[in-house]
Amino acid sequence: MEGLRTCHICNSVETSRYCNKYNHTLYKCNNCGFIFVYPTPKNLGEIYKKDYFQETKKQETGYTNYEKDKESMRHVFEKHLEKFSNLVEGRNIFDVGAATGYFLDIAGDKGWDTYGIEISKYAGNVAKNKGHSVSIGFLPESNIAEKMDIVTMYDVLEHVSDPREYLKSANNLLNNGGYIAINVPDISSSWARLTGKNWPLIVPPEHLSYFNPHNLSLLLNQTGFEVIETGRINKKFSLPYFFNMGYRWQGLKIWKYLADFFEKPFWRRFSISINFKDNVFVLAKKIKDA
Repeated sequence: MEGLRTCHICNSVETSRYCNKYNHTLYKCNNCGFIFVYPTPKNLGEIYKKDYFQETKKQETGYTNYEKDKESMRHVFEKHLEKFSNLVEGRNIFDVGAATGYFLDIAGDKGWDTYGIEISKYAGNVAKNKGHSVSIGFLPESNIAEKMDIVTMYDVLEHVSDPREYLKSANNLLNNGGYIAINVPDISSSWARLTGKNWPLIVPPEHLSYFNPHNLSLLLNQTGFEVIETGRINKKFSLPYFFNMGYRWQGLKIWKYLADFFEKPFWRRFSISINFKDNVFVLAKKIKDA
């Protein structure tokens, strides 16, 4: 009966079991290579409580300290905001998965009018208290009247079980000729193929959808977008975040010791640049309504 699991991108029923991990089953589309968790876990919003954004003893996923961990990505966000300024005349930007508003903070400092949505009540309220116009909930269920010039989805689309509905909703948010910027893990990358089911980014129920550049572009085309640019982001990681991820991946106590050791203001000034080339960044333009 595995073939009855329908691909969310190409609608093929030719799917096969990919792996089991953390008590969840992943299936792969034999046609376009999209990999997804089935059945969809319930109560996804329960994952993204305060513990997800700040390390606690009971934390199993997420960040050591979201805003401090994201600081190592500031250079990427500033570069992208400069690119966006050259693409559109308007200044409305909407961040899907806005979290505590770190990216919107940078955008606001650059003169953008900041909007977003976040499923975590904790994180969304932090962003709202900073002055950003952030809704709390799921994008496909939202009713946002304002039109946007740019929509961003940085490391978000892998967290959703219905990526088509999210892109259709993003399309509806955009002005004609507006742009969407997406970054997701790339399950077709050399590092992902080498590590297989042990790839550190296979973490259900946190990550539910796994893309490659081909099927992501296909889905964008199906939802009214034209892909303008495809590339990879050379990510940097704070030292506590890097070692904490190593601990979650391998369970070795030395990683946890190092994560705790480097959780100090002095070491927070440093970051590690490790390019596994296992993500894909896509910039696409709205060419028609979804």
